[in-house]
Amino acid sequence: MRLDNASIHEFLVANDITHLHHANSLATSITFFRAQGLLSRGFVESQNLFQTRQLSDDDDKNNDVWNDIFFDSRDLHGHFPRQNLYGPILFKFNIDLLLKEDLQIYITKSNPMFWDEKTKPEDKYFLDMDDVRDNWNKYELQRKMITVRFQDAPIDFEHLEKIIIDDPHVIIYGKTELLHEATRALNAELNKYPELKKLVELRNCGGNCFCKTNYLNQYNASKLAKFFLPNTHPHFNNS
Repeated sequence: MRLDNASIHEFLVANDITHLHHANSLATSITFFRAQGLLSRGFVESQNLFQTRQLSDDDDKNNDVWNDIFFDSRDLHGHFPRQNLYGPILFKFNIDLLLKEDLQIYITKSNPMFWDEKTKPEDKYFLDMDDVRDNWNKYELQRKMITVRFQDAPIDFEHLEKIIIDDPHVIIYGKTELLHEATRALNAELNKYPELKKLVELRNCGGNCFCKTNYLNQYNASKLAKFFLPNTHPHFNNS
């Protein structure tokens, strides 16, 4: 089920997919910056580094994807339009990342959180390039996650083009303005990495996006703190 790197790169570019997108919390993103690359959740755990908890953690371990790194082929924040569900920091990579031959590339047909012991291999992943070419359009965009399997080292930032941060327009606990705290922590960290700092931009999603409404009405203060604050902040919560 591993796909040939050059072949899947060619197929995706032919289908107007030119970037890979990974969303995460601010606190986990800081861990990535310090490692100088994206990390699988299994690697973070094995190295005793910090990451925010996710609801899918137990499922990821049970389904043998704990050591994988996931990308979306589109920025789902702009596609739906709503916030990215895994966090407000988006890493946008050029798809040439896939040409690194040491990366084992798979593509899911559904989110692993919905797998169980009865899920067949052919229902988890595209089996080969023929399967990709014949059946690509049968699956919804968000189900087709480009996956780097068994990744036990950072995926470096060579092909990183943008780091995009959401502005939720929300204040929690009376005076903690989320964007201010997030950008302050981000800038403090990226002062050590000026080339990365140049890639940071504030998301401008226009008037047709529901992210701000969703951040205000669907997320409680604890979840917002987990997503937008560094783990050193007094209001940070990793529950």
